[in-house]
Amino acid sequence: FDAVFLGLGAQKATAMRVPGEDLPGVLSGIGFLGEASRNERMPIGKRVMVVGGGNTAIDASRTALRLGADEVSILYRRTRKEMPAWEEEISAAELEGVKLELLAAPVKIEKLADGTLGVTCIRMQLGEPDASGRRRPEPQVGSEHVRIVDNVIAAIGQSVTAECAEGITL
Repeated sequence: FDAVFLGLGAQKATAMRVPGEDLPGVLSGIGFLGEASRNERMPIGKRVMVVGGGNTAIDASRTALRLGADEVSILYRRTRKEMPAWEEEISAAELEGVKLELLAAPVKIEKLADGTLGVTCIRMQLGEPDASGRRRPEPQVGSEHVRIVDNVIAAIGQSVTAECAEGITL
């Protein structure tokens, strides 16, 4: 062959870029879904916050419910209209019990004395459109509030990496 195509997919999670995202109990959406698909035993708490608005966020929220979480919420910095997830997936997640917390974003995650996570969030408002054509989310000064959860699942994006093709000349 003159060429071989490797369809590796986008398996590298995008960081949230907030202090505390490397704490135990904070998971990546793509990693969480991978572990679930392999039936690997993973501890999932009763209160789970998923950060993001795409199909990975929706899949992670529904999977967390199915693994035993009592309360799952999706935190997304824009409105439902701007969510990149498919509408039928969003509706199905809501029917299953997933709560949407829109126009909000995490700014810090802290491990609390009882082992839970304190997620400091800030309310957002939509400003002018950004390069994607969607209205840019802007923080509302003084709107910080803390949510207490057992797990945070970050599902804000993914990128392509060739790490799994180590040893192959690309």
